[in-house]
Amino acid sequence: MNNELAVLASELPVLQAKGTYKYLKEITGNGAYYQVAWQKLSDGYVALYGTTPIQIRSLPTLAEAHFVMVSQLNNRS
Repeated sequence: MNNELAVLASELPVLQAKGTYKYLKEITGNGAYYQVAWQKLSDGYVALYGTTPIQIRSLPTLAEAHFVMVSQLNNRS
């Protein structure tokens, strides 16, 4: 796929290396696999498939950050 915007909009991680994940041609017909990431190649992106999702770290929302800050301030007293 050459559409970087579509890759980013998918909210799946973009990996530099394939690792233990598989390409579509390697898992065709096996319903246990689903797309878990993209691999960035020199000429675009290719979908990577696995059986478990990749856990990505996310930044806290503004509300979560506020709650943590208030909790820490209250614990100082």
